[in-house]
Amino acid sequence: MFPIILSFKQAYGAFIDQSLPDFLPEASTLRSIFTHHLDFNAVPRRNFFQYLRYFTEDERETEKLDDFLSPEGADELYEYTWKVKRTIKEVLTEFLQVRIPIDYIFDVFPPLRPRHFSIASSVEEHPHQVQLCVAIVKYRTKLKVPRRGVCTTYLSQLRPGDSLRIGFLKGLIHLPPDDNTPVICIGPGTGVAPMRSLIEERIHRGSRANTLYFGCRSESKDQHYAEQWRTLSDNGRLVYRTAFSRDGPEGIKRTYVQDRILEDGERIWRLVDDEKAWIYISGSSNKMPLAVKEAIAKAAQRYGGLDEEKSKDYVKGLVKQGRLLEECWS
Repeated sequence: MFPIILSFKQAYGAFIDQSLPDFLPEASTLRSIFTHHLDFNAVPRRNFFQYLRYFTEDERETEKLDDFLSPEGADELYEYTWKVKRTIKEVLTEFLQVRIPIDYIFDVFPPLRPRHFSIASSVEEHPHQVQLCVAIVKYRTKLKVPRRGVCTTYLSQLRPGDSLRIGFLKGLIHLPPDDNTPVICIGPGTGVAPMRSLIEERIHRGSRANTLYFGCRSESKDQHYAEQWRTLSDNGRLVYRTAFSRDGPEGIKRTYVQDRILEDGERIWRLVDDEKAWIYISGSSNKMPLAVKEAIAKAAQRYGGLDEEKSKDYVKGLVKQGRLLEECWS
């Protein structure tokens, strides 16, 4: 069997009215297109089901799709897709009578999106290099279906000498104008990536007023860059505070970075209020960033004499002044 070769020159006319993905070759196979350019492992949006409704004549499938697309079926569609992370590929195995014309593949299937990673190294310390700290995404859905991240799986399979297409975006983090200004970095998990870049840059400039709060599940399993942090701590160039949430005994409350900040409340208040320290928060945008800011507010209450409302306003003021910066992701 010979592969189907598709030409995307406008002379052929089939795709003349479509906005095609970047870097699409002039001619390709369907296999190559779905491997390198389209994402059939994504969770489908509502308009995907609108296309399915258009491209099936099966009575059972039509009825089911009509239910999904009705105003009353919004909750059912959410339960079917987003709640259980059902992918486009899995949906198509349940709607076997759908026939999608080749002309419509770029309408029906979303393009593979670029993945963003924070750079984990300073160019001053590592010239001509870009280092990343990447967690391989592996989990099971609520339907107990194993999942692997598209990009992280791809990265994990690369070998020395392989090439890949990358781009650079301007980051959100910048350093204090004065290198003597203390910085407090909070970066649990892979959130430590931009913190490492920042700390390496500061140390290259001669700064010693650096604090890092790092958290992970286990000290022995996922303490990223542990040896580097210990060396910097031993040399007096970094205060290194850790929270290992799964290393404690059963039945004891787990410890997170915000708990360490609460323990260090007096020092945190002195650095932030007296020495005008800058604070950086990086990592999951779930509960951690809010919990960290609440811990700083409690330090302001306990050691700065502020009431609850004024302590919250104090933290908001740090954000407005540009002294509290976040680089978090979902």
